[in-house]
Amino acid sequence: MAMVFWALIIVVCVLAELHTNALVAAFVGAGAVVAFALALLGVPFLVQAFVWLVASAALLAALRPFALAHFRRHRTQDLTLPARGPMTDQTGFVEQVVGDEGHPGRVTIKGESWRAVTESGETIPDGARVVVRRAHGTTLWVERLS
Repeated sequence: MAMVFWALIIVVCVLAELHTNALVAAFVGAGAVVAFALALLGVPFLVQAFVWLVASAALLAALRPFALAHFRRHRTQDLTLPARGPMTDQTGFVEQVVGDEGHPGRVTIKGESWRAVTESGETIPDGARVVVRRAHGTTLWVERLS
């Protein structure tokens, strides 16, 4: 019965970690793996529970800071900021006059219509050829090509 309990704790921890990405449930679940192994060996449940708590706390204290630092170092680009992406350096044509952020226009890139603005504030007329310099959501920052 104890093995089922620990297996359930492990599954709940895996699901919780997938949902939160806080790297807490992962280490609590790892502690439950140790307790599960003790249950397989026939160790009394109170000892299993104590080892689970100690192992979870030790893993959290020892490994979580390193894991967090690793994931922060490999974090993907902040998508809330205008940035380079798949649309960067693509070329197209102005459909509707493009101005600054207060006067957006539309451009056609790869057959699709996009909201566009210029960083320089210049006005780019209909039909002009443009290149995408960065993107933010569905807005492209474009520059006129000569």
